[in-house]
Amino acid sequence: MHRKWMLFAAVFLLVMFSYTYSTQAFDPIKIRIDGVSRNLQPPAQVVNSRTMVPLRFIIEDPALSGQVYWDASQRKVAIDCRGKYIELFIGKAQASVDGKACYLDSPPYIYQDRTFVPLRFITEVAGAKVNWLNANREVDIRFTDSLSSTQVFAYYYRSPLAEMENNAHLYTDIAFRWFKTDAQGNLSYEYKADYAKILNWARQKEIKTHASVVLMGEDPLNKLLSSPANRNRLINNLFQEVIKNNYDGVNIDFEFIKPADADKFTQFLRELKAALGLQKELSVAVFARTGKEKWPTPYQYDRIGAIADSVVVMSYDYHYTSSGPGAVAPLWWVKECAQYMVNNMPGHKVLMGMATYGYNWPENSRGTTVTASRLAELKSRYKVREFYDEATQSPYYTYWDEWGQYHQIWMENQTSLSKKYQVVEDYSLAGIAFWRIGTGFDDLYKVLQQKL
Repeated sequence: MHRKWMLFAAVFLLVMFSYTYSTQAFDPIKIRIDGVSRNLQPPAQVVNSRTMVPLRFIIEDPALSGQVYWDASQRKVAIDCRGKYIELFIGKAQASVDGKACYLDSPPYIYQDRTFVPLRFITEVAGAKVNWLNANREVDIRFTDSLSSTQVFAYYYRSPLAEMENNAHLYTDIAFRWFKTDAQGNLSYEYKADYAKILNWARQKEIKTHASVVLMGEDPLNKLLSSPANRNRLINNLFQEVIKNNYDGVNIDFEFIKPADADKFTQFLRELKAALGLQKELSVAVFARTGKEKWPTPYQYDRIGAIADSVVVMSYDYHYTSSGPGAVAPLWWVKECAQYMVNNMPGHKVLMGMATYGYNWPENSRGTTVTASRLAELKSRYKVREFYDEATQSPYYTYWDEWGQYHQIWMENQTSLSKKYQVVEDYSLAGIAFWRIGTGFDDLYKVLQQKL
């Protein structure tokens, strides 16, 4: 009976393993390392809820550049990788890392003459952060040296210098949005500032500088993007500005493009990036999207992600002045936006936008923008009540003014922003972007101080 039971168990496991492998052939697991997809043969398998991969595929990948040694007498694999020495044994759950024993949920095995090992165990020991993106059946692996350089991409626009100077240690990049263009591709300053002094200050703080240019409106954008001469004029103007003042890159903020001009916008970005070359960065601001929207979009997200060095996702204004009261950026929506972006472009290029403002909606009226200082003023004048909406993970405030009108204010706070920052970490995104320096919104800086 004992031998029959052992035979039955072995056959059962073999059948189950074959079934697991065959079903995966129709829905393969994707693997991304530092934002770049990897193809492997044989493909990854799932055993005991663990993703198993061919050992040499992962260890000899350029991101790890490790070495593998095989001891046939002990059926042992020794791995020397990123300063760690790992020993694994075929069919055994016990392993060792730098001489210390540890245990595996799924032991190594041999399949098609390849040694399969648990992907998460190996990469985490080597210093990576590993995320499983269930909706996409994708393993996203980021190594600590890339995670430590989380980007904080801040926009500077008519901003007080004090806030920027006080928080310099938190910024990696600043987009100076003092440029505007027109339908002919002319480039000009939108307002006056001490440009040279501010740029020199940023460079002394080792903050990357970006020349940010804006154009809004369907008609002027159509005229600009439809004309090769106009596109070329703007590209030449931007290139000359970058060289003259030694910017690290260019940031494009074109909004309300006609959906029919999507190809033309992508072509403009392609031409601009070719002019800037590898030494200067191109970042592009795009509207947030989940893929469930019915409205057409002028942003070809997958193509933009292939061209640009960074993509700023404006994941705010879910509710805005004319929409009626509600969360500026519901957490569930931000998560869906993040998923859509990583499905369409490398996550290491995505900068998730965060709002440093909110809106005050009087009953049955359009909303008006609220900054931190404006909220403080309202609290000093009225009896403002504070609430927290669990469905959207957003704070909101209510009060009655002296004319008997009821108001709702929706904006962010440290708690809601911390949860959004967690989305950046969960999806291994490049970092965050925010509009803008100068609103006096300390809650975001508190989050960054804690996280970074």
